[in-house]
Amino acid sequence: MTWMDDVTEQLRAVAGAVWEEINTNGLMPLLHPVAPFDKPGFLAPAVAIGGLLGLVITSGLALTALGGLLLSLLAAYVLLVDVFGFSVELKPLGAR
Repeated sequence: MTWMDDVTEQLRAVAGAVWEEINTNGLMPLLHPVAPFDKPGFLAPAVAIGGLLGLVITSGLALTALGGLLLSLLAAYVLLVDVFGFSVELKPLGAR
């Protein structure tokens, strides 16, 4: 058994546990805020929506940063190859 098989097995176990929880109790208990943030009951939906919006915004920021990284890598590649004349070659991992 390789480490990749172990990671795959653990991810399947987590996904199975989440799926079982959803089938047993539904989806709403997973979106309900936890202990210190659920004190005023009428604000619980607002806290849950705020948390989901925060997650969406941070995901968008991460994707934007990834785009900036890829764009800067492309610019570095163009500078190295076209301006300085370097040759960039990629070989398969198993090749000699």
